[in-house]
Amino acid sequence: MEKQLNPIAKNKKLAAFLMAVALIGFAIIVYRVVNYVFEYDPEHSPIDYGRWNFFTYFTVQSNIMAYLYFIVTSLAIFGSKKAQKIAFNPGVKAVVTLYIIVAGLVYNSGFIFKLSPPLTFNSPYQSFITIMQCYFHMFMPAVVIALLFFPFTNERVGKKAVFLSGIYPLLYSLFSIIRGPFTDPEYYPYPFYKTDFLWDTFMKGKPFNLVGAYALMAVILVFGISLFIAICAIIALVHNKRVK
Repeated sequence: MEKQLNPIAKNKKLAAFLMAVALIGFAIIVYRVVNYVFEYDPEHSPIDYGRWNFFTYFTVQSNIMAYLYFIVTSLAIFGSKKAQKIAFNPGVKAVVTLYIIVAGLVYNSGFIFKLSPPLTFNSPYQSFITIMQCYFHMFMPAVVIALLFFPFTNERVGKKAVFLSGIYPLLYSLFSIIRGPFTDPEYYPYPFYKTDFLWDTFMKGKPFNLVGAYALMAVILVFGISLFIAICAIIALVHNKRVK
């Protein structure tokens, strides 16, 4: 089938919107890093892990990917042929959508289990953090989900893209697990990468076993990557249903 552009691929207002979303997102990241302040929280932030660990969060990395994709998409809509090869590739769009959706799901489900810091406005800095969290975890998922229902071309998302979507979260997880014990202080971007957290969560009351904890982590990791792929398959299905 010959590749055809849909009307949305020529919508200049959309291009301007995506560019604005990306630039605002990057501005938030720069402001957060430049004006880093450690605010002690005995439950959620008991230790100052430093300014640069901000970039180890999956949320931050996935948002950076999305901002770059939005900029490229904006350029593609304005007519850049090179940008169109990336922006109008349905597989790329599906993967970017996947990572943002997962980041949003994990963060917002964290409120149920009291793992995500509460959204507060107790100080100007804390107000900024709240706005940042809402932008990353609520606004961005809404944008990519809305964009999902409007394919740029008549191309379908292939099975290859769906399975390849699990590579980045796998590498990210392995890096986080291996790096954690060697940082000072010991640092994991998310508690489920810590062996003692998993052991206490699933094996309550039993003496800690390091080998057993890593075995449990391996099982959960396989499940997690499979979940990424499954969600990407749903995204691909939605996209392919929308393709004319």
